[in-house]
Amino acid sequence: MAHPPLTRLTPRQQMAIDCVRCARRLGMDGRVLGEVHHLGRLFRLWVCAPDCAGPHRTPHADGTT
Repeated sequence: MAHPPLTRLTPRQQMAIDCVRCARRLGMDGRVLGEVHHLGRLFRLWVCAPDCAGPHRTPHADGTT
């Protein structure tokens, strides 16, 4: 499964506060989707639940998707 481009993720998604697939707040059932390197740094991408099937919706800074 392809990861969403890191540059399209919001800061909350990059900091593992929101799901990288559906942009919902992560809960206790969150799990690691994978890791990506960007500008020499490692980012761990998280999804909200093992069965999260949400589209790769990444809101822009202005709140649009």
